[in-house]
Amino acid sequence: MIKNFIFDMGNVLMDFSPDYILSQYTQDLDLIATLKTLIFKSTIWKQLDQGLIEFEDAKIKIMADIPKAYHLIVQDFFDTWYKHKLPREKMTVLIQALKEKGYGIYLCSNAAQLFHSYKDQYPVFEYFDGILISADIKISKPDVRIYEYLLDQYELNASECMFIDDLGENIVAAETLGIHGYHYNGNESMFEMYLKQLNLL
Repeated sequence: MIKNFIFDMGNVLMDFSPDYILSQYTQDLDLIATLKTLIFKSTIWKQLDQGLIEFEDAKIKIMADIPKAYHLIVQDFFDTWYKHKLPREKMTVLIQALKEKGYGIYLCSNAAQLFHSYKDQYPVFEYFDGILISADIKISKPDVRIYEYLLDQYELNASECMFIDDLGENIVAAETLGIHGYHYNGNESMFEMYLKQLNLL
């Protein structure tokens, strides 16, 4: 019996599109492609998620690899990028409904420490009973240890939990511990229908 829902954040609770975020700072497609590679596809971004580097240090490293003409864009990006993560309103409504049904609601997401400074801007987190981000413990998905930590921290039984994530490898890792997985494809209605078929909603 499912008693708890564990949610990923990016592309589940809110949109996380590097191309969209970078387009808020420049319309130069070549520059967007360059910054996407230097920032989001780099080891630096992974280090931020793992709490191994601060944003200020990351910004300095990125700027060292690009012409000075683009430094102001990079500075602006690092100061405000999180403001362009758009909430998925239908998922917020669905989570509210699950919360009202008495389920435990938890977050397990790869994210930098900066998350704690902006999470209160998103109403969805009001419904969460527990929040775990990778930077807090320096372990990121799909490492099974992050799920083990979450289960231990909140005294959850794996077989009573459903984990919702948009990446298959993260689902597979959680399922090795006995957590039920749902590979989310961005369709809230399909997820809602799935829950109703299981009499969970």
